[in-house]
Amino acid sequence: MTFYKFAVGVVLALAMVTVLGFSALVFSSRDFQYGVAQVSPTTNGLISFARLDAAEAQITEIETESAGPRGELLEIEQQIANLDTQVQNAESAANEARATMVGAIAEIETRAQLQTAESAAADMSAQGLSQRVNALAGRGGLAPTDQQAVASLRTQVGQLAQQEEALDDRGAERSALVTRQRLVGGQVAEANRRVFALQQSVVPDYESYTRIRGEAYALRNLSPLGVSAYLAEGHPALLSTMLVLLMGALGALLYLFPAYLNRAAPVTMAEIVVRLIFGMCAALAFYVLANAAIAGFSIASNVQQATTSASLNPFTVSLVGIIAGVMSEDIAKWIQDRGRGIFQQGGAQASAPAPAADSGAFGGGVNPHGGPGAP
Repeated sequence: MTFYKFAVGVVLALAMVTVLGFSALVFSSRDFQYGVAQVSPTTNGLISFARLDAAEAQITEIETESAGPRGELLEIEQQIANLDTQVQNAESAANEARATMVGAIAEIETRAQLQTAESAAADMSAQGLSQRVNALAGRGGLAPTDQQAVASLRTQVGQLAQQEEALDDRGAERSALVTRQRLVGGQVAEANRRVFALQQSVVPDYESYTRIRGEAYALRNLSPLGVSAYLAEGHPALLSTMLVLLMGALGALLYLFPAYLNRAAPVTMAEIVVRLIFGMCAALAFYVLANAAIAGFSIASNVQQATTSASLNPFTVSLVGIIAGVMSEDIAKWIQDRGRGIFQQGGAQASAPAPAADSGAFGGGVNPHGGPGAP
């Protein structure tokens, strides 16, 4: 291996590392914008990292100030939940005891042939049951077993009355807790409104703020010197164009490396430079042509398609650039043939070619590349 070939190899390696580094930074920024646009379309993939930092600092301050009311609100909610559970259990036990007493009272009334008014029978409160038990106790001629049952029922009715009083006390306690909950909840809601307003200043769809904030900080923390975060604040159209150019250069390098290793004719420094520039140009031309074709189909079919830069998938954009860079010569020839066909369609039909005035040096023809015609 000659020194010149070794130097060419070093230049190719350095060019590949440089292109890969810049491509990674631009691709990560463009992919971040694409993800933000998918999560929150109203942002068009753009957020301000400075505004995000300012909003996050104010949100942290608000959350610190409202930490006390938030904790108190959580405690009150837990107390209300526990109280509801206790009340539910107490009511269930009281209803079960009430049903048992009602059945026992009804049996004694039947044996005593005591006619009970329908409204009194329907009253299952402790007071109503106490009246029925007292009526049975004041009636003479009850069997000894019924008298013992009435005495037991009196005790049970007293216990039921105590349970109802306890339920009333718990109801009053719950009402006080609910009143306090509303007061503290108003303070927390006001803090939440301020937080939502700050989040909306960064991301209009503030429901996606937490996710976008996490991805933004991850992008900035992992990129060298925060370069990707800086690029992510640029317009999606510019990043897409830069990505196409870099991928075109990458495609050109993918062509040059096998040529350097396997081709008989050596790769020169000039070829590296020219091929890189030519690959970038071919990638940009093919990218513009592809977007123009998509826009033309959209107009012809009267279907409005999303053709904004933020909606372009960075993987698709990269694929277009790489293919155009690898096949830059074929792409250029294909574009040239398509363009010649478009511009010659109408001209060939509008007028017949005029006879050549002089067929000596140029053979009556014109070379489309600007040189002399074939003899």
